[in-house]
Amino acid sequence: MKEFNFENKNIIILLKSFALGGAEKQALFLASYLQKNYNCTVNIYSYIKSNHPELFFKECELLQIKNLHFVQNPLSAAGNFNYIKRRIKILLFGLKLRKHRPDIIIPYLNPPSIIANISYKIAGAKTTFWHHRGPDYYRNDSIEAVAVKKTKKFIANSPDGKAELIDRFNLSKNDSFFLPNFSTVSSINSLKNIPELNRIKGKRIIGMIGHFRQEKLQSILVESFMKLIKENTGIHLVLVGNIDQNKQEKSNFSDVIRIIEENNLEENVTILHNKSAKDVLPYFDFGVLVSKKEGMPNVIMEYMSYNLAVICTNHEGCKSLLGDKYPYLINNSVDELTEKMEFLLNNEKEFNSIGQKNKNRIEKNFSIEKYIENLTTIINS
Repeated sequence: MKEFNFENKNIIILLKSFALGGAEKQALFLASYLQKNYNCTVNIYSYIKSNHPELFFKECELLQIKNLHFVQNPLSAAGNFNYIKRRIKILLFGLKLRKHRPDIIIPYLNPPSIIANISYKIAGAKTTFWHHRGPDYYRNDSIEAVAVKKTKKFIANSPDGKAELIDRFNLSKNDSFFLPNFSTVSSINSLKNIPELNRIKGKRIIGMIGHFRQEKLQSILVESFMKLIKENTGIHLVLVGNIDQNKQEKSNFSDVIRIIEENNLEENVTILHNKSAKDVLPYFDFGVLVSKKEGMPNVIMEYMSYNLAVICTNHEGCKSLLGDKYPYLINNSVDELTEKMEFLLNNEKEFNSIGQKNKNRIEKNFSIEKYIENLTTIINS
């Protein structure tokens, strides 16, 4: 293949759904940047209906992204001959993409990667890759096995993700790559226009942004907050995220609500749905992310861009962002989280210093320009 670059290219971005999670934020920001700075034409496809598309379409409007397309799921088939039906659906999807004359198909998450790697030649694209994004599922079926054999390059946004792909698919290390995310915060929003949070006066706000899914551990944060508030009444907890009900992403929301109600924390905890990070981050004093599994969390990058001290689970992707020796990487322990939060609340100098270091680190190491440069190198390797 001729040496690839992104100048003046026709690009297909393939998402699972029009819902605004970390992967989708990365995809939309990349699409906008390529349109404005590389004179690219970008078309974005999705194939699963979202229960919460509002934030996604609002983000598209802000980023001036208009070429959005929804198609029937190429990976869905019922009855006999499922494998053949799926292959035909993917073939037809590839033919549908030919009208865009794509140079590259960029998938986000594992199922879109299956579709992209089977269909890209049919679509007339020169290249694609497997794009692992952290918490995701594997089909473990024949259609996935075929896609893996057809894939030339596997890219993950965390060291954990790269190791998982190598182990899961028995890959050569030469075929797999770690490509860090980039910051999607282009400007800092200082407006405070959320009525539910404006009523919180004179208290420090501990915040966690993360959809209510089983791999997120808001329950641990609520339990830690319950212990903290017994000694420190000048704090408030804000949980921001939507509720997923599909088969692969079952909600943990009922567990979180149960803990809040059993401990009479209703007045001390605010839960917000359908709110963007840039709207809630101006309220946070520090950000928390506790979870079972992550890639390279977009929300941690947002916390850092807003000059916040961060406490998070010690996933490899979080270490890559914050540094291996960052002092507030924790195990998923109520006691450890409580201890770290209590220390920050009682040490304002440390609190401010950590926030400034985080902001400096994100600006220095995680730009979209560096991301595109590294992605181009991988494609041409």
